[in-house]
Amino acid sequence: MRFIHLTDPHLSNLDLESFNTLRGKRRSGFLSWKRNRRRIHRRDILDRLTDAVAATAPDRVLVTGDLVQIGLESEIIEAADWLRSLGPAEKVMLVPGNHDNYAVDSLPALYRHWADYLPSVPTPTHDYTAGYPLVRECEGVKLLGVNTSCVTRIFSAAGELGDGQRQRLAQLLEKPAKEDEFRCLLIHHPPFPGMTRRRKALRDAGQLLEIVSRSALGLVLYGHIHHNREDIHGGTRSYCTASASSIDNASYRIFELEKEASGWHCRMQLMTLERGLSPHAGFRQMKESFWQVPGKSF
Repeated sequence: MRFIHLTDPHLSNLDLESFNTLRGKRRSGFLSWKRNRRRIHRRDILDRLTDAVAATAPDRVLVTGDLVQIGLESEIIEAADWLRSLGPAEKVMLVPGNHDNYAVDSLPALYRHWADYLPSVPTPTHDYTAGYPLVRECEGVKLLGVNTSCVTRIFSAAGELGDGQRQRLAQLLEKPAKEDEFRCLLIHHPPFPGMTRRRKALRDAGQLLEIVSRSALGLVLYGHIHHNREDIHGGTRSYCTASASSIDNASYRIFELEKEASGWHCRMQLMTLERGLSPHAGFRQMKESFWQVPGKSF
């Protein structure tokens, strides 16, 4: 099975918005975009990355949030078009980020325009964790997506699973895995303690670490911090991938998982945009890793 991880495209454009028409936290977010983010995150780079991803012919594309800037409905509509360009919901798995569920009116807009890529909920809800963890299975790989995109106060970019979602995740992971099943967790925020500053961290990272440490989980994929990082906690590897639209280090990862008699053979390739903004610059392999997961471990 081949799947792609990409994250934090921050693709939406706020040129038609005005500071004076915005309220609350969106004002500070707009200023951050105007002063910095619009120069760092470029749509032409994201389009180049999207084309490169399509050329790999992946079985699944895994997106770990922050498609937009300040969670306006106009942005969410724009991002819906990009999601459809990646592929249908059967091929693309999404977990939202804190910039997607940015304000109290963002979540209803997400369900209006990204519904195919979100869990089915019986009625509209303001509970961002409803329907999570989201579970997808493909060729012996179980993908579990969690939502940490709680609405926060100004200047906070923290996330939280919450008691209910943590309990549901623990129940899923504590169930005996199917024979030689490989489990992969998708999350927006860095999953474990100490990975980022407090204002950007997962509030219940310690509890998540406890769940992961006693479970059969092979891989964690996340975003939020906009740089490439690899860690190993016990038998679980975690990877952050840099922003998909960054002028500095736009990246995506290719994972190839092959089931063998002895377990799983795993390969990871980190693909990063060549330095310079030439229209002919492409993505080149910056790192490659191989590892084995013994049979009946995951």
